Amino acid sequence: MKTMKTTMIALALIVTASFAYGSGNVKLNMNQTEADKAFVEISNVELTQFEIKVEDVYGDVIFSKKTMEPAANYKKKYDFSALEDGTYVLSVKSEKETNRTKFQIDRSEISILEERKVVEPYFAMDGNIWKMSYLNFPMEKTNLYIYDGDQLVYSKSIDPTFAIHKGLDFSKLFPGDYQIVFTTPQDIFEHDVTVN
Repeated sequence: MKTMKTTMIALALIVTASFAYGSGNVKLNMNQTEADKAFVEISNVELTQFEIKVEDVYGDVIFSKKTMEPAANYKKKYDFSALEDGTYVLSVKSEKETNRTKFQIDRSEISILEERKVVEPYFAMDGNIWKMSYLNFPMEKTNLYIYDGDQLVYSKSIDPTFAIHKGLDFSKLFPGDYQIVFTTPQDIFEHDVTVN
């Protein structure tokens, strides 16, 4: 019995480790090349499609593009001369990973203000046990909520740590549909659970 427990724990750690190491592979670099122009380079360890967006601080999309073919690298010079001075966000999404670079344009000069990497959490249901893993690249405080319809039935604040692993036992809850909401200061992730 002890050997079986040890094997199960080792298997759980292997699954968690493969999730942790299989994420966070996209790199985004943005460098000004000349007035109002920046060279954007995206690289990934595997072939994938990229969704590229430029938004203003209000979330209005100024530019959007999805690569046609899967690629490991993408390079392009972008001309921002039509944009007014202000703050913008360049985001690159590849499968479950999003990289955001907040930049400012001030009199034709482009400066990087902040870079942020977010990998969507992994959610799974194993019998009555709900499990979640999340790589907290920004090292932010996060929150976990469970709703039964509009009613909040559980909430937990999670202190900043890089690898967040949580599990919840749903066996004591009444049968029905529940919504799990995991939040960071800038992102909201949702997962639906049905208890029979």
